[in-house]
Amino acid sequence: MALKPVSVTQLNEYISRVLTTDPLLGNIRVTGEITNLKYHSTGHVYFSIADENSKINCFFPVSYVKNLRIKLYDGLKVIINGYINVYKKGGTYTLFVRSIESCGEGDLAAAFELLKKKLDAEGLFAQEHKKPIPAFPRKIGIVTSETGAALQDILKIIKGRTSLVDILIFPVLVQGPDAAADIASALDRINETFHDIDTLIVGRGGGSAEDLWPFNEECVARAIYRSRIPVISAVGHEIDFTIADMAADLRAETPTKGAVLAVPDTGELREQLEKAGQVLSWQLQGRLQNARLSAVEQEQRLRQGMHSRLQDARRELEKYKTVLESHHPGSILDQGYAMVQTMDGRVISDVRSLELSDLSAMDQGVRYRLTLKNGTAEIAVLSRSVSEPE
Repeated sequence: MALKPVSVTQLNEYISRVLTTDPLLGNIRVTGEITNLKYHSTGHVYFSIADENSKINCFFPVSYVKNLRIKLYDGLKVIINGYINVYKKGGTYTLFVRSIESCGEGDLAAAFELLKKKLDAEGLFAQEHKKPIPAFPRKIGIVTSETGAALQDILKIIKGRTSLVDILIFPVLVQGPDAAADIASALDRINETFHDIDTLIVGRGGGSAEDLWPFNEECVARAIYRSRIPVISAVGHEIDFTIADMAADLRAETPTKGAVLAVPDTGELREQLEKAGQVLSWQLQGRLQNARLSAVEQEQRLRQGMHSRLQDARRELEKYKTVLESHHPGSILDQGYAMVQTMDGRVISDVRSLELSDLSAMDQGVRYRLTLKNGTAEIAVLSRSVSEPE
């Protein structure tokens, strides 16, 4: 019996169904060497993974590329986790990549955890051992590669934030088999030789786990721990954590952030001081204004009190004036009374003091001055009588 022929499309669809529903091919780990590596403008990565006898095309979507922790290059031996997918139109299958790690990464991770546990037990990461980073350093030491981009980033940030700090650069190897010993030796030498350095920045830019491994070596961690000078560890990117970070007095996510943490922004401080000065000035002005208002109020109260007292005094004076005026001779005369005086001005208040005159000798008698309301007159006394017994 002849087999019924199928179309190419039907065949590819069947193969796709078989491959994509196979539980082993839906989540598989493959080891091999990267070849034909290509970065697309969209962010996707295309390459092949091969061994001595075979190869398979790989597609690494940008959504997973952002989680990549190692640097890819042709010839790199890796372990890939992914799944098989079929391109039906072309009749080809591809390994869709979820994650990539270097072949030695598993061993490195195990070594990392082992050393981390050992040093932690010894107290190298203890918080009470951490030294504070000086807020206003006068001299900064940078321990890194003199050719790396990290050094330029650190210098740019420090110089942009302040001109009040001196910078010393201590070039070291930051990757390779001799890097760890070089870094540790530099730290010990700096502590022995330089007694005026306030802060050390130790680090490098990003890279693969192997590239960053010197900062996971025990000798570097111990050199950082015994450093008399406070150490800022600034290794790799935000996702990179090293043993050096844990031993350091302060961890910076990147070399750039390390520079920010090491020195103050004097421009920002100047602005803060100016704002504080303005606030203080406003407060003083407010207090002075309140003091002025208080003084004005006190003056007004004093004026009002003095005015009230003056009014009371005027009323008292008017009262005394009235009493005095009522007893003034002029006021008495106004009431119809008269005043008798001798010709030399002595007032006669007792009728018995009057001397009688004789009408027959008018020119020879005693004269008196009689003062009335509207004038005076000369009088002579012809008789007198006393209203009370003598």
